[in-house]
Amino acid sequence: MLQKTTAPWLIVLLLTLTVSCSPPAQSTSTNHHPAEKHPLVPALVVSISEEYANINTDMSEKKLASIGIEAGSRFTAHFEDQKIKALLGKDYSDVSRGDWIALIEEDGTLQLAISFGNAATKIGCAAGDTLYIEPPTASK
Repeated sequence: MLQKTTAPWLIVLLLTLTVSCSPPAQSTSTNHHPAEKHPLVPALVVSISEEYANINTDMSEKKLASIGIEAGSRFTAHFEDQKIKALLGKDYSDVSRGDWIALIEEDGTLQLAISFGNAATKIGCAAGDTLYIEPPTASK
């Protein structure tokens, strides 16, 4: 009689152990960081200029050139769910008022700005954030 009442409990115990020892299910989430979807290159925001909220990054001119971005090139930078289309120019006169421009600072690093605007304020980024630079494609 004792064996008949313990058998169902033994089966439940074995099933519980089997399920708890199974590997976790694979995630099917499609929420990927932009860098996982595209061959984007990270650029750390090192500072925001006080007066105009220009975005100063650690991306070097040499690194930009290595991914096909040189003076006169148009490229896209990504921040969170926003896309910034900028021209790598020599000075603000290269773009119209309100347009995005990328400049190389005296220290050889990339700065993103808006002609007569406040870049960091517009996209909501701060020092310590990461932008992702999209290399231009051959079709552009």
